[in-house]
Amino acid sequence: MVLEKQVGLILWLNKLLTEFGQSLRCSEEFYQEGTRLANRLFEKLKQKSIYPINRAYFGGSVGKKTDVIEPDLDIVVFCNNVEPPLTKILDDFEDILILNGDVLQIKPGPIKKTECSLSFLFRNGIKVDLLPAANVSDVEEIRRKIKNNLKNAYYYNPSFVEKQVAFILSQDVFTHTLIRLVKFWFKNLYFGDKVSGGSVMMELISVAAAEAERKLESLSMLRAFTKVLDMISQLDSLKLAFRQVADRKWERVPANELQANNYKQFVPCIVGNKEKLLQNSFIIDPANSFQDFIEQKPTIVSNLKRFASETRNLLSELVKRNEADNFMQILFQPHPSILVRVATLVLPSNICFGTSYTCSTSTLVCDMKVRNETVTKDKRKKDTIKVFQQRLFSTVNAVVTANPRYVTTQNVKEAVERLVKRSMQVNLKPCPELHDEMDVTLTIPYRIYTEGYAVRYSMIWN
Repeated sequence: MVLEKQVGLILWLNKLLTEFGQSLRCSEEFYQEGTRLANRLFEKLKQKSIYPINRAYFGGSVGKKTDVIEPDLDIVVFCNNVEPPLTKILDDFEDILILNGDVLQIKPGPIKKTECSLSFLFRNGIKVDLLPAANVSDVEEIRRKIKNNLKNAYYYNPSFVEKQVAFILSQDVFTHTLIRLVKFWFKNLYFGDKVSGGSVMMELISVAAAEAERKLESLSMLRAFTKVLDMISQLDSLKLAFRQVADRKWERVPANELQANNYKQFVPCIVGNKEKLLQNSFIIDPANSFQDFIEQKPTIVSNLKRFASETRNLLSELVKRNEADNFMQILFQPHPSILVRVATLVLPSNICFGTSYTCSTSTLVCDMKVRNETVTKDKRKKDTIKVFQQRLFSTVNAVVTANPRYVTTQNVKEAVERLVKRSMQVNLKPCPELHDEMDVTLTIPYRIYTEGYAVRYSMIWN
């Protein structure tokens, strides 16, 4: 009887995880609005830029169809007859954005610039990463340039976007669903700093786990997700690379083949150089064989291993206890769960929140209202705001999306209360919702049936 009950639970969890992963896609309204604004942006750049623009392309999760609810728009703009670094093109693009902000519906505020990209917001809250790329046809020439100077792997990475997208698009629906689940889990992790390439890393590990799952008699989303957690918990010994086989399909290269004495099979098309094969671990971009997503990230690797092990143990315990209530909220709870002792954050001295404010169903993304600008100039406080915004976003969506037919605003309230108690280690007391007196207010929209609601969460620092 106990065995039958557990088998029933596992079947139900497979179904639940599959439906949840499929429901994590961004809304059709988000995609249409993002596409409209991106096309307008591309046309303006093509019209105004002093550089010969060839084409634009959606990279990232939107291009790969692995987006999770509110993705960034990664817009890659290919330019002819240019070579990285493309700092002058970035300057040119930035000027065009500033001078045409109203027409392009760009939200007023600073544009963040890196060596390879410009980041900004559209007025509706959609985040954009704009990346110029050298339009190149000779892949071997790029490989030679990267081999001579490994930093070129970073500069040329946007030029590989079409191949990166094609690799993920070639995967099946099961793999895409698994990728969304894993990326949703990854979004709930806090490392103290940005993890460059983290989202792609999760995609590649998920592809490998799904490939292993397809070799079994039947597909199990629960088993595949568990496999991903196991792979991440052994990240410092994971060797992951892919090769293209017949009919444009890809397969993982067996780890036991990725040895230095086999370098002639893999260098430079699959793994950039022989020295890489001497390392204990690596995750190679199928599109850019010189790009290793875990290179020089020992602290990130250590934290990822710990978070994956914690989630894996939690998953095993939930199945063992036949725990069905609040399964998604518990499984996808943030890590680290307690923020009080995290040195890179400064928790607010006071908070207030409400969870059932009415909100237009056309609201596409989360919002933040800042009343005290000094707070956002302090990196630790700014990071605290980002962490709570992501945790609230994930918690609300785990409740609403996992159980859309029966969820109520009371369920959302209880979930947010549990999150705040666990993260801040406080006993919540009833308090007036004096949002206008706080430094910052976060708004997280959600939908129950056809009704729009929002969580408002405000913080103040003494």
